Amino acid sequence: MATPAFGHEAGMAAVSDEYMISVLRPFVAATGPVLSGLRDADPFRLGKLAQRRSLELEGPAQEEAPAQGRVQKIGRTVRRLRGRVLDRLATSRLPGTPRWAVMSPEERDQWWVGRVGRFTSAIAAFPGIGGALARRLPVSDILGLSAQGLVVCAIAGEHGLTGRDEQVRLLAAVLFERDLTPDGDAHGDQVERDAADLTGDLHRDHSGDSRLRSLARAVWRMGRSLFALHDELGRRPQGRRFWRALANLPVVGAFGAYKAERSGLKRAAKRAAAWVARERG
Repeated sequence: MATPAFGHEAGMAAVSDEYMISVLRPFVAATGPVLSGLRDADPFRLGKLAQRRSLELEGPAQEEAPAQGRVQKIGRTVRRLRGRVLDRLATSRLPGTPRWAVMSPEERDQWWVGRVGRFTSAIAAFPGIGGALARRLPVSDILGLSAQGLVVCAIAGEHGLTGRDEQVRLLAAVLFERDLTPDGDAHGDQVERDAADLTGDLHRDHSGDSRLRSLARAVWRMGRSLFALHDELGRRPQGRRFWRALANLPVVGAFGAYKAERSGLKRAAKRAAAWVARERG
């Protein structure tokens, strides 16, 4: 057996390897549609506008007729301003844009940290996202755990580590300092059923707020599934001590909690990239 990636403590594990694998496999299976939803989540259609503008820029330049009169001059000014905005979008870091196509895996890693971090922060403001049960659960911990798991799997995919059990090993190492050797079928019926329970109705053809809410609920359920490993949660990457201390204070506590989770998310991303690099040799 390989040496644990992040210094597993000696002694009996609080959670068995078999149970941890049974929790992580459905999580990994569910990350496909959830990460796809997060990648494509574009309520303002900025990505499509950027793609359209990039195609316009690749085509032949079109001469604009001289403006005649005040109305035409105003229209020309508006078109030019619109073109400048779209030019910026065409060179932005959005999926489907030329800039995205040439980004390095490391740059995409950072994009995922930002996208997942912002989305899970927004979820906390969704009314009733976790139902009545959420009132008795640590919402920020569950969403932070889900965010770390999603970012770790996203980074694995960007670096070509796409096997389910490979990602199970990666999650166990980064989040829980465990060295697992999964066996059995990573695509078994029970795994698929559990993954479907996590994604819920995300597979339906939603649009706008409805799709975002389905995505938010899926992220919440995924965090709750990992929360079942509560005896191991103390090992997951933590934010800076300063932010964690600030999170316990009145007034500024919410800001401190946000910064602490964001800092922990960045640490999880660095651990994941380092683990993949070692595996790839």
